[in-house]
Amino acid sequence: MRNKHGLSCTAKTDVDPALADKFLCALANVPEYDHSPDGPKAKKDEHDCVHVSPPPGVDDAWQRIYHLFPDLLPKHGNPDHERPNHGVTDAHGLAWQDPADLEFVSVDDIPPKLRIVWTMPSIQGRKMVLVSELAYNLRGPAMMAVAIKARQAELEKRAEIEREGLAAENTWHTGYQVWQEVLKKESADLSRMWTAVDADAFGQVLLRAFEIADRLRFCPTPNCPAPYFIAQRRSQKYCSDACSLPAQRECKRAWWREHGAQTRRRTTRRRTRSCV
Repeated sequence: MRNKHGLSCTAKTDVDPALADKFLCALANVPEYDHSPDGPKAKKDEHDCVHVSPPPGVDDAWQRIYHLFPDLLPKHGNPDHERPNHGVTDAHGLAWQDPADLEFVSVDDIPPKLRIVWTMPSIQGRKMVLVSELAYNLRGPAMMAVAIKARQAELEKRAEIEREGLAAENTWHTGYQVWQEVLKKESADLSRMWTAVDADAFGQVLLRAFEIADRLRFCPTPNCPAPYFIAQRRSQKYCSDACSLPAQRECKRAWWREHGAQTRRRTTRRRTRSCV
């Protein structure tokens, strides 16, 4: 189905809440690292292109996600020219697409932004960020249509200049100017810019995160392998019994350090009386 602007609308299919919860936790627990183009892991190649190599464990985590949740991953994103250049917190955006390669959807920004939401102290703050990201995601196809139109205008202008035999430098500069002009003109129509498609599977996952924002927890146990979890009850502090056991033991030891001597004296007096 297509809407009035010619954008494909994904038919809504219900996403199982339990599966959505597992998917959210898997995303949040992808090992952390700075993958921004100006971060410590960023390196430039001989063509002056920036590459960021993930640390061990990141690729394995993504392989599990693609294997277990292929239908929940974003099938579209926002145009990659909207992506911030100085880290994932600078602007909205979870998934990104290149107008020249619509088959590839970049999802690397999802885990760090989810972790930011997960650890916000205010539940209202979590919900505000999630609903903003959902709105931004749903208008992605509309902006992608604008980006594709600008890209096509740029390519046509470059081809025209090349036919005229002008220098390659002029071709790039003039083509870029055309791209900017078309993008600005098309984006000025707010009714088109914010035409949102129906929530697909990934959109429903974001809605699920909004619903359970008050139960997003970070396990305080050091070296917990998956510290980001969804609590079954609001009072739950640890992700599992295995993580809560050391804290329970320490709590008991602290109690005995404070009350143990008094408890032992009472026990001794009761035993002495029973023997008399």
